[in-house]
Amino acid sequence: MTHSIFSSEVWQELPVLVLVSMLAYFCFLEELLVKQMKTRATYLALPFSCVLGLLSAMTSSTMVKNRFTWIYASIQFTLVVLFGHIFYPLVGKQAILSILLATFAGFGVVMSGSSILTEIIKWRTTWEALQQNGSQVMTHTYPQTMNAAPQTGPSNRTQSMV
Repeated sequence: MTHSIFSSEVWQELPVLVLVSMLAYFCFLEELLVKQMKTRATYLALPFSCVLGLLSAMTSSTMVKNRFTWIYASIQFTLVVLFGHIFYPLVGKQAILSILLATFAGFGVVMSGSSILTEIIKWRTTWEALQQNGSQVMTHTYPQTMNAAPQTGPSNRTQSMV
């Protein structure tokens, strides 16, 4: 029952994320390209924004849990915009190359960061469980074994020599 509810939530939210992502990427690409390309910027921004919006929404919904999808998509968009503004002046008039570089860099950094964060959380959880189990083992007193002879007198180490 909960699986079908989860599935319907994802499919209700995903189209909204796709549309918002497409609009955001379109505005970003227009802003980035309009200064040099004038009205031709729309011809380049429209197909790229559709592809980037769809790709962004799909990676966001598959890489993280449902409650973190919008945060992941926002960080991804922010990094693509940041790298776009870094690469566009460096590449020059090759707008497609700068968009592709910014996309690969932004998506790659977010995917790598998400994977690293997930592994750190798993490692921390495992470490805490081991520490908790280790402290329980250390505080547990073990009974004396049958073969060990009880010491009834002072040991040889504590005797004083005259």
